[in-house]
Amino acid sequence: MRQPLVSIIIPSYNSKAFLQEAVTSALNQTYPFVEIIVIDDGSTDATTDLFPEFQKQGVSCYTIANGGASNARNKGLEKAKGEYIQFLDADDILAPTKIEKQLALLERQDADLCYTPWVNFEHDICDAQAQFRFSYLNHSKERSGKELMISYGMDDWFILPIAWLVRKDLIIKAGYWNLEITNNDDGEYFSRILFWANKVVCCNEILAYYRLTPDGLSILNSASKIDASYNSFLQIEALLLTCKDVRLLSYPKRLNYMQYKLTKKNYPQLAKRAAKNFDRIQAPSFLSKKRYYWWFIHSFGLYYGTKIYTFLQPVWRLILRNKK
Repeated sequence: MRQPLVSIIIPSYNSKAFLQEAVTSALNQTYPFVEIIVIDDGSTDATTDLFPEFQKQGVSCYTIANGGASNARNKGLEKAKGEYIQFLDADDILAPTKIEKQLALLERQDADLCYTPWVNFEHDICDAQAQFRFSYLNHSKERSGKELMISYGMDDWFILPIAWLVRKDLIIKAGYWNLEITNNDDGEYFSRILFWANKVVCCNEILAYYRLTPDGLSILNSASKIDASYNSFLQIEALLLTCKDVRLLSYPKRLNYMQYKLTKKNYPQLAKRAAKNFDRIQAPSFLSKKRYYWWFIHSFGLYYGTKIYTFLQPVWRLILRNKK
């Protein structure tokens, strides 16, 4: 029986407090043919003090000048010898059977890409949320990567990098991580992975744990992060415009809606920009399932339609209460 090598790439920047757990979860994989690559991205918290013990256990450790997570992942890809790639952030954790179960499914189904459900945690995986957030979706269905992106847009969900196991030849088609994108870099990268994926399958069992941190890179707490995310949406849109299926654009349309929603309180002008981009993209949206809200958006645009809809909600509640 063929036993392909799997490369687990762990970029780390000032994550010494968590890195031991991440590496241990990689070392504890029940599938034996793995290589573990840690790329220290110029940390200043003495992360490299952990390296001698890691190296004794067969982990390949490298230190590079600080250049961001995407650059560190690219360095890991340059070092990787595996036929499959698992990206693992330094503060996240893999279940022991993740690689074994996903790889078996990939090989059995002759698929390009496999994801698994995950749960969020803060301090200990024993405290992780018991239920997968997107369990309501049909994860038994085989899809192409493009079909999955349509589902992102129309069913309002996403898949985190830790959840994936990726064939290396798919990564070769998609290319390296974009160093110019500093927020939603994973979203932009995996849009390219999905663009080239002919067959995506799900190992429908919770096999990954994503750590919630108050200062995570994905939190839109500065104008520069918001700009970076916004620019990544434009790049995703440009990629999907090369296809003729307008449904694909429901994905970047959703991304703009999420940015609007997350920034409208603290960054109203940037939220308005995202709302305008949402309106500009002529594509279907998961919001059409919210009939009344969608009517206001369709009539007045996302920014003003939401304001009018929100203003009128108490009136509707009062009317409905009086009818009872």
